[in-house]
Amino acid sequence: MSAQSTQNAKPGREAQGTILTAELAFARDALEPHVSAETMHYHYDKHYLGYVSKTNALIKGTDLAEAALEDIIRQAAWKRRRSLLVNAAQTWNHAFFWASLSPDGDAEPDAILTSAMERAFGSLESFRQKFIEKGLAHVGSGWLWLVCDKHRGLMLVTTDKAIPVWLGTDRVPLLVCDLWEHAYYLDWKNDRGAWLGAFIESCANWNHAGRQLAALLNGQAIWTYPG
Repeated sequence: MSAQSTQNAKPGREAQGTILTAELAFARDALEPHVSAETMHYHYDKHYLGYVSKTNALIKGTDLAEAALEDIIRQAAWKRRRSLLVNAAQTWNHAFFWASLSPDGDAEPDAILTSAMERAFGSLESFRQKFIEKGLAHVGSGWLWLVCDKHRGLMLVTTDKAIPVWLGTDRVPLLVCDLWEHAYYLDWKNDRGAWLGAFIESCANWNHAGRQLAALLNGQAIWTYPG
């Protein structure tokens, strides 16, 4: 990942360590009825903040205590420190997911992103259908990413469990949807397809995705974890 972008989420309070929490850019009830305030409470205040706290506990007093989260993830993967990798990666993934959400999700992608999506998927409607199909085809927990691959352009990619899509790849994430049940079960029960449809049609932050692509095309800094 590149140097920290000015498009990062506003850094939040420290969670008993050096990794800050990424603050939400919207109220917890702003995504209703697609994502309830109750879901946001459990997802952000319990799951996400739990990952931040555990990451900080694992790096406290080590040579990673002052490292950027992206570097912590790389080092944890290289040294096979599974607990640190899971918690650090889930901290990063969730922060990028918060940035991928918007109460104005019914807006359309900008012209540059739309053109790229039409080249890759045929049309915006075809993209939405393939997005839902890709998410439904993924078995178990994970993440569904819209990425720009260095060699193949825009792609839809799923990753298992906690692994970030950029780790060990040339893929830059533009948007991500959480496929773990805690992201949608209170609102959609086991209907993952309904959640995927609600996300891509009403909750996706196309401004964020467009900024990511524009930064990549212009050789500028892309999103990194706030710190």
